[in-house]
Formats: sequence, C-alpha cells, structure tokens
Amino acid sequence: MCRLSRLTGLILAMMTFAFSDGVVIGANRPNIVIILTDDMGFSDLGCFGGEIETPNLDGLAYGGLRFTEFYNTSRCWPTRATMMSGRYSNGLSGSQVTIAEVLKGAGYQTGMVGKWHLGMNPKKNGPIQRGFDVFYGTMTGAGSFWNPMTLTRGTEPVKPEGRDFYYTDKIGDEAVAQIEGFAKRNVPFFQYVAFTAAHWPMHAPEKSIAKYLKRYEGGWEKIRADRYARMLKMGIIDKKRWPLPKRESWVKDWETIDHKAWRIRNMAIYAAMVDHMDRAVGRIVDALKRTKRYENTLIMYMHDNGACSEHLGGNAWNTANNVIRWAKSQGKTIAVGDRYDVMMGGPYTYGSVGHNWANAQNTPLRRYKANVHEGGACSPAIMHWPKGLVVKGKITRQRGHVVDMIATCMELAGAKYPKEFRGKKIAPHESLSLVPVIKGSKQPKEHAYYFNHAGTHAVIQGDYKVVREGRKRAWRLYNLTKNKTETINLAKDKPEVVKKLVSMWEKRFGKKG
Repeated sequence: MCRLSRLTGLILAMMTFAFSDGVVIGANRPNIVIILTDDMGFSDLGCFGGEIETPNLDGLAYGGLRFTEFYNTSRCWPTRATMMSGRYSNGLSGSQVTIAEVLKGAGYQTGMVGKWHLGMNPKKNGPIQRGFDVFYGTMTGAGSFWNPMTLTRGTEPVKPEGRDFYYTDKIGDEAVAQIEGFAKRNVPFFQYVAFTAAHWPMHAPEKSIAKYLKRYEGGWEKIRADRYARMLKMGIIDKKRWPLPKRESWVKDWETIDHKAWRIRNMAIYAAMVDHMDRAVGRIVDALKRTKRYENTLIMYMHDNGACSEHLGGNAWNTANNVIRWAKSQGKTIAVGDRYDVMMGGPYTYGSVGHNWANAQNTPLRRYKANVHEGGACSPAIMHWPKGLVVKGKITRQRGHVVDMIATCMELAGAKYPKEFRGKKIAPHESLSLVPVIKGSKQPKEHAYYFNHAGTHAVIQGDYKVVREGRKRAWRLYNLTKNKTETINLAKDKPEVVKKLVSMWEKRFGKKG
C-alpha cells in the first residue's frame, strides 16, 4: 500500500506538470490579469496626479511599477484588437490569434468580463470563439450603465439583474466570481477585465456624484493647473521635459462660460465613474488575496486611449437606441448630448464630459482620443506582481505598448506562438515582451512603435516621434526624450529623421495608409 501511495503521488505530481504542445504546465507560472479602462485621461488617477479617489489602483502603483511612456492605438477597438493579437490592427481576423487562445493552449484557464467591441455576434465572433472559457459583458463599444445593450453571458443575451444594477459594479462582481471559480483548480489563469468606465454616457449613482461636486467648482483651468503641480511634486513629470502646453484653442474660458453647474456636475459624474471602477478593482484584489492567488498574479492596468473630447447628439452613433426605445415605451424621452436643461447622470440621460474637461483630464499632454499625439495615444500603466516584480514602487521611463501584451504573456506562461491555428496560417506578431522591465532591466530604445488610426499616423523610435493629423497634412517631428508634451516641432531642422521614420511607416502600412 505504501508503494502504491508513493506511486499515486508521483503520478499526481507528474500530472501537475502535464504537457501541452511541448509546454510545461507548472504551478509556478503566474496568473495574469489585464485591466483595461475606457476613455480616461493621463492624469485622472490619484497615483498619476489626479484629484479622483483611486486608493486601490494607487496601492497597486505604489507597490508596483508606474509607466509614463506606455502607448495604445488612440481608440477603443483598435487598441483591443492590437492588444489581443499582438499585431497593429483594427480588428481580429482569422489570420490572428489572441492572448486567450495562445494561453489556453498552454494550459491556462481563461476568462473575460466587460467590453468586447471586436464583433457583435457572441455565437460567431465573440470572446468564447476567441479562446475565453467564460465571458460576461457587452459586445458593443458603448451604452447605458443602467441598461446596457448587447449584455451577454457566454454566448447568450441576458438582461440587467436587480434594481440597483450598475454596469461597472457588475463587471467587478463578475470578475470576482471568475477568480473564485479559477481558484478551485491548481492551474494558472488569464483574465481580461475591460471596464466601460469612464466612456460616455455619463452615468453614476447620485451619492457618488455628490461626493465630487465641490471639487470641480473652480473649473477646468484650475484642475489642470492643480494636476500639473501635483505631478511635478510627485516626480511623475519634470518641467523641462514636460512643459505645460498652451490651453487648446477650442477650450473655453471658465470665467466667462455659461451653465457652470451643469458642467461641474458632468465632471463630478466622470469622477464618480472612475471611483466606482477603482472600487471594483479593489474587490478583484481582495478576491485574489482571499483565494491565495495574489502573490503570484501579475496585474497589468492600462487605458484604451486618452481623454475623450466627443460631444453627443441624435442617438449617439447608434449606442443609445435601446434606451431611447425603452424610454419611449414608458412615455418618456432620453436627454442626449449637451442638454443644459437636464442634469446628467441618471438613466434617462445620455451625455458626455466634452472637450473642455478632457483638456484637463489629459494634463499635461496635447490632443485627445482618436489622435495619435501623446494625449490620444500615451496613457498611464501599472504593473503589480508581488512574487515576480523586481523593482517596486518606482516610476519607469521604459516604453511599452498594448501590442506588447501577447509577447509578455507568452514568455511568462511558457507558451509558443503558432504558425498555424485551426487550420489557418497565422501572421507573425509584432509584440515585444516587457518581461525585461519586470525583471528590472531595460528595453531596446531603438525598438519602433507604430500608429495608424482614422487618418492620424505616427512612428516612435529612439528619441523621436513623427506624427501627422490627416494624410494631406505635413509630418511633424518631436524629440520625446527632451520634449514629451510635443511643443517643439523639429521637422524642418531634422528632415533626415523625418524621412527615415516616414519610410518605416510606409513600409508597414503602405504609402496610402
């Protein structure tokens, strides 16, 4: 019996290190949680100089690593496609594999909660078809937080549950449930949590809105100045490299603008949305601790683009159709856009924070979402991993990009990138692992990052960034090592650098883009 018990134990131990496509599956590989938020500014979080209360993300930042040189594609769905596939792209095709598909092949459990925005049919092109074992969230890119459309569990449509349903809170609850389910097996997991906060419409519980009203009474110019001063004091930025650009020309003067109470409330709603997102992150962290998965879980937090300057009207690009119909069935209407006669925040409203506040949210960067200047494409990022992160509590100037997620996850998981998947040839990934940064080393400075969205284009390599706003506009050149906020155009002084970077962009995307 003793020999049999020893043999059984040996077999169980070997099973713990089972093989999948030649990859060893062991208990020491980290769990990986990617948290992506929506339409948030560079300086919104407390740990990046903001006045919004984000104690849970601040805790991850101060016990982890903060990036000030982290990039996305400047808009929702291209960021998601690029992050998931490791290729610069505007969608997922059959020639791409996702992080979930690759890690699932390496023995990981996989789960997703929140915004998919990479296909509208959960039975054909949803998360379940792209490598996730479990999914709860929305297929579309935007919608009501009180009554979100395309809400889905697995592959089946579901409705909001309970009178107190608020989508951000529900995303947190579902993420916790997934973690508790994963913890029942001694197998690592990959989880992707995609919040819709703080994307419009501006929706938040009234009590949370009230908490922030007084903070914004001084207006966007004061908030921008206060954030800049805090960022300098915290050492996130310095005056020489990060000079505060002039206020965007279309941003109105706070002293003379009308409807101040309405505008103050909009920013208070936005802050409340971020606040609820942070609370949900706190519950995720608590679940990891409760299930004893916290120490060996790498949490990577990032934004899908910079602050959003959009103003709404009509049916808000088809995202408000379901709530417009819902309100009509009750004999009511939805107040969409800049309706100064209706205070935003409740289920019968559908507004945005607008460009004036967005300028402050992106302090000190220029431009916004949908533009690939730093204000659109550079966002804060946080890495936290108690067991694996070598340097903790620091701010790093090492670069990273959402495109790097698949290479990073593969290296940590011991996974291999396939040449073929489900009978189709797979395009090579364009991802650079960030594991060296995790280990306290440096990334190759000459590694290039590319941007191509909605007619705005850029390349970053070494010290320089070349960027243009529209195919008919001239390329501009900035030295990001010396001038991160893009206030000095060097294109005329260094035409050879412009030529080199533009040729790289055209080689990747073609001369017509």
